[in-house]
Amino acid sequence: MILYNQFILFNCGADNKTMKNIVILFAGKKIGHGFEKVFDSKSAFERCIEWAKSVKNSLGIVVLCNGENKPLIDSLVDKDIKVIVKENWTNLLLSSTVAEVCLAEKADYILYSWADCPFINSELTEEIIENHTKYLAEYTFADGFPYGVVPEAINVGTLNIISGLAKDTQKHVGDKAVERDCFFSIMSGEINSFEIETVIADKDYRMLRYEFECSSKKGIISCSRLYELALNNQINLANGNSYDVYKLFDLAEKSSLVMQTVPTFYNIQITDKYNTNSIYNPYPIVCKDKTYGDMEIERFRTLLQQIVDYSESAVISLSCFGEPTCNKYFYEFIQEILKYPELSVLIETDGISLSEEWVSKIEKSGQNRIYWIVLLDSVNKEMYSKINGIDEECYTKAVNSIQMLEKYFPSNVYPQFTRTLENESQLEEFYRFWSNKDSPSKGELIIQKYDSFCGRLPALKSADLSPLERNPCWHLRRDMVILSDGSVPICKDRIDLIVGNVFNENIETVWSKFRNYLEEHININHCAECKVCDEYYTFNF
Repeated sequence: MILYNQFILFNCGADNKTMKNIVILFAGKKIGHGFEKVFDSKSAFERCIEWAKSVKNSLGIVVLCNGENKPLIDSLVDKDIKVIVKENWTNLLLSSTVAEVCLAEKADYILYSWADCPFINSELTEEIIENHTKYLAEYTFADGFPYGVVPEAINVGTLNIISGLAKDTQKHVGDKAVERDCFFSIMSGEINSFEIETVIADKDYRMLRYEFECSSKKGIISCSRLYELALNNQINLANGNSYDVYKLFDLAEKSSLVMQTVPTFYNIQITDKYNTNSIYNPYPIVCKDKTYGDMEIERFRTLLQQIVDYSESAVISLSCFGEPTCNKYFYEFIQEILKYPELSVLIETDGISLSEEWVSKIEKSGQNRIYWIVLLDSVNKEMYSKINGIDEECYTKAVNSIQMLEKYFPSNVYPQFTRTLENESQLEEFYRFWSNKDSPSKGELIIQKYDSFCGRLPALKSADLSPLERNPCWHLRRDMVILSDGSVPICKDRIDLIVGNVFNENIETVWSKFRNYLEEHININHCAECKVCDEYYTFNF
């Protein structure tokens, strides 16, 4: 017996009776491409239903959805599958609803998954059930696998506790819209209070960062390509969800088609001007013989429509090789991005010329989709001036801009410290000050590594953070750099290697030219520049 707050849990394991479960499938948010029949005329949702029907010792299946998805779901499920409709699912509403379902059906625990995961695996599900019941766990999950192949198991008493936490000490999590890690996020505040078991992968696939779900265009492309790849390699996925996960993921690990879907991060240059002369700014060196100038707002509008048409959703950075506030239409660029709900904005700025008058006018509905990074790199005026080559008083302006931005964009403002040999002695003090919840950023900050741009900048790296084993470059897989004239270099560190122009070609055509470079990385065949580059393991969104 475990006593926790007002709840009493009685663990009745396999020694006493066969424990029964309820399978919960969540389709309560926009499920995106989850209903597209791209898996041998079946959708990800239908494959999830097939998996749910194969689960042992189950009392039934419950689908949680919203009004938008219900008609489609009703047309695809049997009458004995219960469908619960709620609008605006929050983490609290989800946890309380599944707790009620579990009690009403007299189930001992739930198996929980989102309903857009086409590769959810029957064998791993059995392992989850075995560990959960054998060790009388309260919560059981899998570790080391890509997302979307294993359900979570949570017992009935723990669901009540989680629901209580979401109302009380974890209310800030409970009030959020449902996230894929909903239950673990709520539990994290009291994690040591729970009996947790895991199923650990024989091989750790976490570094792949694969998420096999179909809510986005990126997801459906990755999953459908992997499905076809599996069939072509005698991995039978057509007859249910029983297959060798290790063979499947080993295929994915070597496939550029699965790795590279659509760009999710667009790093766009809207000006080539700077207010500072930073020691880690490569632009004066790598572009000393060419001037790009400012991007025209009309061309930017056309580019945004291309991005949405191709990627559907993405993060748009306006800080590529230039201080974005130096473009006189800077605030208009932000407003144009916010017209598209699928897009988010990243602004990396020195902060010294931001106007509160304009910042306050940025459309409030988009404020949670704007992220600000303010380049500080120091804890005092002297070091700031040394790093940036400008007047010491600009340090005060930069710090004040953080406080001003936090007022309008709470929790989305990050002072940044780029580690170099020059300022490494101030790193700890910078972290201690800005990580404090009473700091102007309310505890938010970023510690950035130094980039020598393939050896073009001086060797100022203060620490080597690269992994022991090299992975195919993340930037080739996810990022597109676009200069103000539409030119697209292969990456930000190779601005000299232009592969296309988005004002003369469509994004899809330009993006297709990246694949050969990614194939070289997969085959560990790196060019001279890539060999000395250590940005391959860094990750943007």
